[in-house]
Amino acid sequence: MIIDCHGHYTTAPKALQGFRDLQIAGLKNGTEIAAGTEIRISDDEIRDSLENAQLKLQRMRGTDLTIFSPRASAMAHHIGTETTSARWSRACNDLIHRVVSLYPDNFTGVCQLPQSRVRRPPTAPRSSSAASKSWDSSAAT
Repeated sequence: MIIDCHGHYTTAPKALQGFRDLQIAGLKNGTEIAAGTEIRISDDEIRDSLENAQLKLQRMRGTDLTIFSPRASAMAHHIGTETTSARWSRACNDLIHRVVSLYPDNFTGVCQLPQSRVRRPPTAPRSSSAASKSWDSSAAT
């Protein structure tokens, strides 16, 4: 078995980015997308987004399985709040789950973790400003 150990869903249906655009617009105007807001993507849209992209590449390269995750450049953990990150991660991960469910022989899923620079991690040191900068991505130059 030949495994591609680093695949991203770069061809996800446009509705996923539409959801993200609504999230970002809501952050700018002070309205969050309601919890439970659905992204309407059909199984056929998922199939269409994969057949001439990732699945075609699998066939061309002779790989059997791709370890598949959300598009890295779209994770954008620096945008929004903890809630924003959690909802965006859930939307992306749910879509990866659907891909894996539709193509269990071709893909195994990897999740996107919700991250936010708003709160201090519970295990972060509190006494040293140098140590604090080591976990604070906003302190990086």
